[in-house]
Amino acid sequence: MTGCSRAPSPAMNVLVLTLDTTRADRLGCYGFEGAVTPNLDRFAAERAVRFENAISPVPITLPSHASIMTGTYPVWHGVHDNDGFFLDDGVTTLAEILAQEGFATGAVIASFPLDSQFNLDQGFQTYNDNYRQDWTPSEIEARTPLSFGFEERRANRVNTAAFRWLDEHADDRFFLWMHYFDPHQNYDPPPPYDTMLPFRYDGEIAFVDESFGRLMDYLGEHDLVDRTIIVVVGDHGESLGDHGEPTHASYIYDPTMRVPLLVWVPQEGYARGAVAPAQVRLIDIAPTILDLLGLAVHPEMQGESLLPTLQDPSSGKPLPALLECLFPRYHFNWAPLRGLRTQQWKYILAPKPELYDLEADPTETFNVISSRPEVAARLDAELKEMFATHSAAQPGRSTGTTVDADDRAKLEALGYLGGSNANVRVAPFPSDAELAGMRNPMDYPLVLDYINFATEHVRLKRNGEAAEAIRFALQMDPNNPSLEALLGRAFLGLGDRDRALVEFKRAVEVNPSDAAPHFVMGVIHLREGRIREARECLEVAVRLEPSRVEALTELGSAYALEGSFDAAIETLTRAVKLDDGNLEAWMRLGTVYIDSGRWEEARDALQRALSLDPYSSLVLDKIAILYIRVGNIDFARQVLQKAIESDPDNPALRFHMAEALLLGEQDVPHAREHLQFILNHYPGSQWAGAAQERISRMDGRRGGT
Repeated sequence: MTGCSRAPSPAMNVLVLTLDTTRADRLGCYGFEGAVTPNLDRFAAERAVRFENAISPVPITLPSHASIMTGTYPVWHGVHDNDGFFLDDGVTTLAEILAQEGFATGAVIASFPLDSQFNLDQGFQTYNDNYRQDWTPSEIEARTPLSFGFEERRANRVNTAAFRWLDEHADDRFFLWMHYFDPHQNYDPPPPYDTMLPFRYDGEIAFVDESFGRLMDYLGEHDLVDRTIIVVVGDHGESLGDHGEPTHASYIYDPTMRVPLLVWVPQEGYARGAVAPAQVRLIDIAPTILDLLGLAVHPEMQGESLLPTLQDPSSGKPLPALLECLFPRYHFNWAPLRGLRTQQWKYILAPKPELYDLEADPTETFNVISSRPEVAARLDAELKEMFATHSAAQPGRSTGTTVDADDRAKLEALGYLGGSNANVRVAPFPSDAELAGMRNPMDYPLVLDYINFATEHVRLKRNGEAAEAIRFALQMDPNNPSLEALLGRAFLGLGDRDRALVEFKRAVEVNPSDAAPHFVMGVIHLREGRIREARECLEVAVRLEPSRVEALTELGSAYALEGSFDAAIETLTRAVKLDDGNLEAWMRLGTVYIDSGRWEEARDALQRALSLDPYSSLVLDKIAILYIRVGNIDFARQVLQKAIESDPDNPALRFHMAEALLLGEQDVPHAREHLQFILNHYPGSQWAGAAQERISRMDGRRGGT
């Protein structure tokens, strides 16, 4: 950690733009002839210093951004994956430091892996992770789980939200972080970029470039370019099939680790349109920004200030970069990877270690470990020493995040499969002897290809094709718990819950300490009405991961269905204490309070749920049931009418409205209309049976009068 002792800079603003899943060599300014990136290229040529060799510490979104924002390696801040981690409150972020210095701090996030629940919002006075903000009606209709599998907003919508924030803070000194997610799979650029280029990934980058151009136009129109330090950086790259990896997260070769880094400093004495060839790291960004602002570099930051390099790009010294990838261990039961990259060499610590001479072999094609054992031995020793000195005393401090069922599905749709557990997340890196006995991720590129294919096909509801691909993968890697779980998901999509249960049981056999398959089996049993079996599976899931909110929520429901209301309330209360913003947990807690006759507590819980989503027809339905129970029929009718206006095809709302209309001052004709609607639109359903029974009772009562 270094910083220059110098006078404070003029009152500069700071803007950090992170480009998710963007590899350096797909931009024109990094030499890609097929790129359509005129705005980034112009920025690099006319204003910024372009760092030729900027290295990410980890090929995954959340931990990489945590390193950018804290100036520390994952072994220090403790976040190693998108699933199962949150940034510990004890880690200091760049936003916290700048907020204390009087900056207005804002972030506009494009997709779920950086959601505020993962605690990267520390220090941001505004953390905008409302991904649907500013969507048009046609976008809302088109962007279903079938088309995306998760929520994101395109770069132009990030701009819209960012411009609104900048307008509100026109008179403030600001730090703004913007996040463009577009290049992440699924590659789906908007027209004309969907057909402009041979590969849609490059179309996504071209659209990002267009959005960056509009951002620079806005900054210019508002006289901000010459008052704002601008950092444009990729969080990690994308393999695109290089080394057999379809996307990212499993290997640490340069296609996923070398990223673009462009830095503009609008002051005299700093280079413009220059190239810095020396290797730097993403952990150097936060200390550089602080140094440029004349602020002390935080003592925990492990990066170095690049200020001297920004003044004289040719003089920069290469900085050694630690690399890691624990994703294969968490999700596939393979070996984790560590690496050390220098300006010339890359050493990968794996069951079969690898060594590449990057100057002679920049594509990392020829493993020279057998011909250069002395270099490998030296780098191995340096790697182990650096990891030891950069590791935190409490390596598990950022574990235990609370991800609910919908959120876990979003991560799975992004390709971040469930399968890790709390025990693995806090386990130390294996010894050399242990590592040698583990499965080498680089031996399984075809399995990765099948996993990527199957994940996409499950997302697209082409579950039969997904299941076939997984069966092939299991022949090559029969002890992969994520493959078994993914096959279970495919069978669920096919409606075959019995086969799904078989696959999830196999996943448990392969990895008994993984809570995920226990949880899914519990949910299947619950939906099938096997309450005792559901409770038993969910109790195991909660025992394995006590802070898993989705498991607590379903277990609370199982207890309620058994009539154990005290246990249900205690379990659901644990869930909402862990995640106060979990609508499903609050709604189910309110429902249990209704069933146990605790009206005031039910009202409070449902009001909290409604505050989280004022337009939720499900919550409004529960509130109406509460007021029916306490005898306030008129208010219940008003609530149900509001819910039906927003969700007119919901049979539960229609049935409960009919019930309310048959209480108090009866309105039999309108009640009959709602019941008949259910019969017409949902024939053969459970609701249709209930509606027919209610109509028969009405007709029988009328005939007897």
